[in-house]
Amino acid sequence: MPNRIHLVDGEKGGIGKSMFTCVLVEYNQKYDLLYTLIDGDSKNADVQQRYPEHEAQIVALVEDEENFFDIDIIFETALETPVIVNLPARAYGIINKWIDEAGLVSPDFLEKSGVDICKWFLCSGTPDSIKMFMDSFNCFEGQLKHVLVRNFGVCKDWSHMQGHNDILQLISKHQIPVIDFPKLSAKEKKFIETKRLSFSQAMNHPDFYLISQQRLHTFLEESYSLIENVGLFNDAPNRLIQPNLDAIPPLAKQADKTVA
Repeated sequence: MPNRIHLVDGEKGGIGKSMFTCVLVEYNQKYDLLYTLIDGDSKNADVQQRYPEHEAQIVALVEDEENFFDIDIIFETALETPVIVNLPARAYGIINKWIDEAGLVSPDFLEKSGVDICKWFLCSGTPDSIKMFMDSFNCFEGQLKHVLVRNFGVCKDWSHMQGHNDILQLISKHQIPVIDFPKLSAKEKKFIETKRLSFSQAMNHPDFYLISQQRLHTFLEESYSLIENVGLFNDAPNRLIQPNLDAIPPLAKQADKTVA
């Protein structure tokens, strides 16, 4: 049973990567799945700040030679537990270079390491966003699992995608999973983001009223169902069976991390 690195990607900022990462975390918590959260946005580690009780880690994704191999912490951690990684904007080239140069998705290395990698790729529906998804998939010639996440929180109407033959053919040929990430009401989203709360914290906040709780509950249950249908967590280990966490290499002091 391989451990899996779940990369939440999408290249640009403001397309819902942090929110979707939080949903993946809450999904794992709901079903008592073992995971480690890594926030790659060291300038604004908003996901890590929402889950401090789970010792979420921060990794600076930089391209300079001195700090580039800090990214290896993602893989080293995945040797012990599945990993959820919130990627910052403009990390596409860095993370792809890391995967490619180390040959992390080659079948031989997967068999040797037991570490699988997938990308949950947030798409905003713009031509650039659709092209970025196709480029990401084609970069590894289908060896890296991808899930196309159509974010209805930033694009309400996806009918234009029916005329995009290239991506439709790619999805059909490689049976790429597609999920329609629902929109969270603006009122609840603003409350959660302003106060930097996890979804669970919001549910228990005295100023988060019953109707808001119901809207958030509906949003989460729909999201969980979509994630479950993809099946990438079907073989995830339960956190009641603890691995040897002492074997995970220690991270460098997070306070000293900077983005070049």
